Amino acid sequence: MASKTHIMSDETGQRIASALEAMARGSLLAYDGEAGEYKGVDRWLRSMRDGRIYTVKVPTGSAVACVKADANEGVAVPVTGTNSKAATDPYAALAPFFHVDCNATVDAEGVPHITAVSGDGMFARTGGNGNVWVLAPVLFWRVEDTDGGAYTSISVSDTQLPGFSPQPGAMLPDGSLRPCMVYAKYALSDHGGSAASVSGAQPRTRDVSHDSLITICKTATTGYSGRSIADDWYLKVMFLMKYATKNSQSVFQGCTNYSVIKPVTVAASNQSYVVVAKNSGYVAGSAVMIGTENTDQGEAAAHDVVDYAIIKRVETHDGENERLVLDRPATTSAGNYVYTAPWPTGCCDGVQGDGSPTSPKSGKEPFTLQGVETGMGMYEVMSGVALKYDGSACRLMVLHDTRKEAASITADYADAGAELPADATEGWKYPVRLSNAGGMLVGTGSGASTTTGVCDGMYMKAASTVGSYEFLALGNLWYADYAGLWYVNGISALSEAWWHIGSRLSGTGRSRG
Repeated sequence: MASKTHIMSDETGQRIASALEAMARGSLLAYDGEAGEYKGVDRWLRSMRDGRIYTVKVPTGSAVACVKADANEGVAVPVTGTNSKAATDPYAALAPFFHVDCNATVDAEGVPHITAVSGDGMFARTGGNGNVWVLAPVLFWRVEDTDGGAYTSISVSDTQLPGFSPQPGAMLPDGSLRPCMVYAKYALSDHGGSAASVSGAQPRTRDVSHDSLITICKTATTGYSGRSIADDWYLKVMFLMKYATKNSQSVFQGCTNYSVIKPVTVAASNQSYVVVAKNSGYVAGSAVMIGTENTDQGEAAAHDVVDYAIIKRVETHDGENERLVLDRPATTSAGNYVYTAPWPTGCCDGVQGDGSPTSPKSGKEPFTLQGVETGMGMYEVMSGVALKYDGSACRLMVLHDTRKEAASITADYADAGAELPADATEGWKYPVRLSNAGGMLVGTGSGASTTTGVCDGMYMKAASTVGSYEFLALGNLWYADYAGLWYVNGISALSEAWWHIGSRLSGTGRSRG
């Protein structure tokens, strides 16, 4: 079958228009029907390059506001969007920040193969054409302390300029560059019996841990893993560049203040609703579990009536009660309990740009940043990253090729050269600065708060601890001001899984550091 070119049509505005122009120049992007994938993705992305340096200067002390510099100077901070209001984002027209949704596969060597692009007539969000990713160009970066140590300057470019290195995850295990970067658009779920990134699914939790991701994502035989260093890096660097603050929750709260447990007030038999007292605080679009007891959400009695349901809308039942209209029927009894749960994937599909369905600062909703949906009300556990308490400090350990992932910190893990804040007691720590640790941007130092320094908490074991622990990012339903892009829970064993621990499928776990 001969190759043919698909010209994309999408409503995403200026960045798609510029992509169309680039694609049209010499038919750089062509769909190969025999191979079932697009050819020339790397040439297409290279044709968009602007070669400029975009810098953000991040204070190393307690100050929160960052300074945009070089080509980033003068680029306005975006105004976030919702389902009903489009974001105002000047970065959409800038080449290094280009992104578009796609379907893709990743082969056993870690090479991405783009099978569809949003708007081409083949693209599907719910698994009909495979996993959904955010396609973006390979970037190059430089990080250094400047201004006498007052700032850590982070610079990116779409061109490898002197002093710049490929971004985390850009290099394949053989040392060559990926043709493009793909980041899972959605949290880890199951589709067709496999680990997935698809819209409209229940996030996979309860059995997800650093160790179980080895089996779930088949890291030993495929190019996939759980949430990777590259996935973590992209969100953090893009946030800093665009919003110029260390305080991620000043822009995106995420679902971090939405732990609601209410009793059922009126029984219902095989009805697509459950009745609770008025002004319950539940949000349309979110998910709930219903159980027979008031207990931890991880216990069977918290979801033995309804395991997982989505609230379609909230409406009046009578003068004292309201109905949570669900996407499936249920038989409930007065005295059952309704629990909030991590949001379903695709809940931000209607958001126009960076933002949340109705309010990025409500504390009850996930958000999308550069097309990636996150902050779902659960931790995202990392693959290729672990914490090693050695009896005097907590060391960050990284593994760039997750093909070598193991249920322990092996010799293949490298010390990233950063100590996470840990002292004589277990508890909350408040790092003051951001440090580069093998491509992981993490909070280090101490003496800050939820409004100064990094602005996110880290819950850490005592430094005298000896053992290996998983890196749990973002926070969950109830961590409120402690949560955010820089949050870390560092007290869970590598094998620990629970209802509030998830991850995301990654196509960049097979990398060279």
